[in-house]
Amino acid sequence: MRVIELSGPIYNGMWSYGNHYPQFHHRQMGIEYAGEKYSIDVFEGMHAQTGLYVESPGIATGAGQGGLNERVPIEKLFMIDAYVLQVPYQTLAVRDGRPFISLEQIRSAEKEKIPPKAAILVATGYGRNWEKPDYVEKTWFFKKDALDYLMDKEPFLVGGDSCVWENPVHPEGAFDRFYKMGILLLAPCINLELVKSFKVKLTVMPLRIRGSAICPVRAVIVE
Repeated sequence: MRVIELSGPIYNGMWSYGNHYPQFHHRQMGIEYAGEKYSIDVFEGMHAQTGLYVESPGIATGAGQGGLNERVPIEKLFMIDAYVLQVPYQTLAVRDGRPFISLEQIRSAEKEKIPPKAAILVATGYGRNWEKPDYVEKTWFFKKDALDYLMDKEPFLVGGDSCVWENPVHPEGAFDRFYKMGILLLAPCINLELVKSFKVKLTVMPLRIRGSAICPVRAVIVE
């Protein structure tokens, strides 16, 4: 049995989606209690999409899905069946300055039929760039027909090692259907390229924040 960590480290100066997000800052604060001195960690600027996160349809305006933790019991995220599609990053074509995953690549990586209500994880190896300054700018996205193909399988969750799933220059509008189907999104993962099996077990542990549609998570694969 192998346990593979999917969560990248959170640290001062890490990548961010843009200036509209607060910058994460970890510091220590000294306190005294019952005659003893302690050093307490303080996490400033941490938001729902800090590091690896799971995203529910509640993020979409008017989705009416409620909070993630209220909608998805924790047992539905523990040791669930997951299928890993390996699409090496160096094989990706580029459009509008970014690499993308095509429908043909998704089909080629599918080693057997994926049943409904499973988790599907797309691995390119891009997670190795987590600590590089251009991590967000060089990440890959899904072509609409590729993501539509995954949605046709009626998955419970779709994950991948990209932090930007839509073409930011010429968006194709795949996510309206994604959210309406109630699919969970897990991103951006690391270490997916280390998975050797097609079928594995996935555990995703979101922070228990009441009413939040997105939560930072610790996630692992058991192979």
